[in-house]
Amino acid sequence: MGLSANALEFSNGETAFNGPLRLLRAAATETTIESYPVYYQFTVEVPASLDEPLGRLIIAIPTEFGDFGLRPPNPNVVRAFVPTAPYVKAPQYPARELSADVQVAGAQVMLSFREPVAPGSVVTVEWGPLRNPPQDGLYQYEVTAFPSGPAPRSQYVGLGRITIRRGGGGR
Repeated sequence: MGLSANALEFSNGETAFNGPLRLLRAAATETTIESYPVYYQFTVEVPASLDEPLGRLIIAIPTEFGDFGLRPPNPNVVRAFVPTAPYVKAPQYPARELSADVQVAGAQVMLSFREPVAPGSVVTVEWGPLRNPPQDGLYQYEVTAFPSGPAPRSQYVGLGRITIRRGGGGR
């Protein structure tokens, strides 16, 4: 895909988004410690005003709780889709699956979209089923986006906050 007339291109060949993407939602389907099965979802809007499509997303998994915190997902349980109701603050369901190459390296989940996600779209990244961590607390996921192309410049999208709580019954 070639550059549009308004795309940001730097002298070193890097391309960048000409405006911000929005993290609409970060959530888990269950927020009690050690719950299973749990699905984690991150929904990102690629505004219609952008000139470059979304090529890649990286979601950094928080590591501050060490062995008592979150475990990175297996790449086989990570998927991306266009949600049916992207602006609703509820679990998202796929209207259309998006094809992406998924890598999990250290504490990062990386998705490279086989077809760039066009401006004016919303994408949800989901992984699961997983077990929630044994440690309660606020887990903060850093979301970074890259435009499509050979030399993309990253853009910080936002911090997704998911709170894991202790359950009842003296836990």
